[in-house]
Amino acid sequence: MTQTMLSARLHEYQKPLIVENVKVPNALGEGVVVKVGGAGLCHSDLHLINGEWKNAIPLALPKTPGHEVAGWVEEMGNLVPKGMFERGDLVAVFGGWGCGSCLACKRGDEQMCLIAKWPGLSQHDGGYSQYIAVPSYRFLIKVEGSRLRPEEIAPLTDAGLTPYRAIRRFRHVLVPGTAIAVIGIGGLGSYGIQYAKMLAPNSTTIAVDRSDKKLRFAKNLGAEHAIKLSENTRKEVMEITQGRGVDVVVDCVGAENTISASVALLAKGGALTLVGLFGTKICAPLMSTVINEYQITGSLWGNYNELREVIELAKQGKVKHTIQTFKLEDINNAINLLRNGQITGRAVITPNQ
Repeated sequence: MTQTMLSARLHEYQKPLIVENVKVPNALGEGVVVKVGGAGLCHSDLHLINGEWKNAIPLALPKTPGHEVAGWVEEMGNLVPKGMFERGDLVAVFGGWGCGSCLACKRGDEQMCLIAKWPGLSQHDGGYSQYIAVPSYRFLIKVEGSRLRPEEIAPLTDAGLTPYRAIRRFRHVLVPGTAIAVIGIGGLGSYGIQYAKMLAPNSTTIAVDRSDKKLRFAKNLGAEHAIKLSENTRKEVMEITQGRGVDVVVDCVGAENTISASVALLAKGGALTLVGLFGTKICAPLMSTVINEYQITGSLWGNYNELREVIELAKQGKVKHTIQTFKLEDINNAINLLRNGQITGRAVITPNQ
């Protein structure tokens, strides 16, 4: 393996990333170095780059972002169990690096560990680089027996995982005659529509977005109805649901206006699950929330086993991949396109192409 590699690094908030040569990491102990085949570009990266999270997640700059990562095993530490992985194995990198010992980790939700680390979002460098150091083999999922490419796998580790967990938690209420709505048909929402069809096949699936292009995209993914986010959204939803409202709303935006719109769509006993992070607070009318027993809940990423399930669905060909790939040197162009709403599906950086 070479001694240096190219990495896109954040040196200063609100400034473009700088693609530069840095030292290739080593695999220590139970750690693994992965040669990056694909790293998804997420709105969380924009929040990070813009400095919006610098108080909540203080970082020592420079830092390499990129938390959606897939690639090939390059080097293993001496504590990786023999035979578990081989050099060249195609792997997905699970992003919630928990301690493995706390209550959250022991119940299987390492992404909710009190001291969880995140590639590219904490002190660990992420995947906008030719190689990434993963601190433990426990955070790798081997992808065998399929034609999936790393640039297809990488978005599954967040954009494909987060809405899966959000919908999976409420699939027991999505019986025949119910409805589910997905707000925001970007990277997360495009997968959310597909999971709604898979996990709630007898429910009515409604897509909501401001963009006509993205609404057409949602229809192509299987949504029965595609509605523009406007002052008429509630009226249109009530017509579709014969006045009941929506039983589960998945808000992939999380802005104040989409949260208010989402609450207004809920049926009695309906659930709003928030996965987007564009806003800063949740505002809901107290009286109707209590009287109608609304459930308003957050849903954080997904756990290791849920990622395994998502990858299995992809291996079976049940997940459509809509990606735009960019070379590492074009990463700032990709960031600007995402910032301006010009990415359909997911942008993926391919550092070794």
